[in-house]
Amino acid sequence: MKELLRVRSQKLDDLCRAQLVAQEALGVMAAAMLQQQGEMQALAAWEMEVGDLMGEMARMVEGEELDL
Repeated sequence: MKELLRVRSQKLDDLCRAQLVAQEALGVMAAAMLQQQGEMQALAAWEMEVGDLMGEMARMVEGEELDL
């Protein structure tokens, strides 16, 4: 009986350690996802800025063609 309790206690300790490792992994994944989300937002802002600049350049080129 004593041996059964010891083994059960050891298995519960193993389970607890596994849960802690899983929680840590989830934390790392969440941090990576937040960082990726920030990078994607920065990229979207950059793409909008480039689009605006390209539109401005196109209008300037069209204006120059009209002057000719």
